[in-house]
Amino acid sequence: DPRRRRFDGAEALVRWLEPDKGLVGPDEFIPVLEQNGDIVRLDEYVFRSVCRQIRQWLDQGYKIAPISVNISRLHLYQVDFVKNYVNTVAAFNLPVSLVQLEFTETIMLGQDDILLDTVRQLQQCGFKILLDDFGSGYSSLNTLKDLLFDEVKIDRMFLGDTLSENAHIVLQEIFHMLKRMKKTIVCEGVETKEIADFLKQEGCDEIQGFLYYRPMCKEDFEKLMGCLV
Repeated sequence: DPRRRRFDGAEALVRWLEPDKGLVGPDEFIPVLEQNGDIVRLDEYVFRSVCRQIRQWLDQGYKIAPISVNISRLHLYQVDFVKNYVNTVAAFNLPVSLVQLEFTETIMLGQDDILLDTVRQLQQCGFKILLDDFGSGYSSLNTLKDLLFDEVKIDRMFLGDTLSENAHIVLQEIFHMLKRMKKTIVCEGVETKEIADFLKQEGCDEIQGFLYYRPMCKEDFEKLMGCLV
């Protein structure tokens, strides 16, 4: 949070530790799982793992910030998707506010009634819904107009290392529009103080990027939270 200058949440990332290759990035294995349908199992595994970890932290007296997890398009069409996620949160006796759900902008291409209904059901159950990667190449004002997202995450494609005059203008207009729609604005991929200062000045609510933190393991994350019993 650039205004209060404090850590305000996190995103759960998945990596594959392969004995021979070491750490394998998601770009290598996610497409395979999407193709064979196992991405649904991975979504569920990450979600349950995050819920279990939050429960452990709460039991140990830690102060927890919300953690978001990514949801694949294929998962949205599973009949018991909403029921399973609600039951998982209940099984770990968690406040639903501590687990947020991210949907990439590309998921929203070709919106249909099933997808829209699923998003609404999740919100009615108390989940905060985040639109990820906005501006990554498929931006549509219809995406913002028709869906009830709570937060919009601006893709790093808009930022780069420096902001051109045109980029300034585009971002200012997007911010103005989202503020009027009462959406929380998050900018991803921020790596320089210059860009962070501009975003703060323009009213960006949250900033995510290497300028502040890189992906980290659970132990380092606990130190970051200042998890004092």
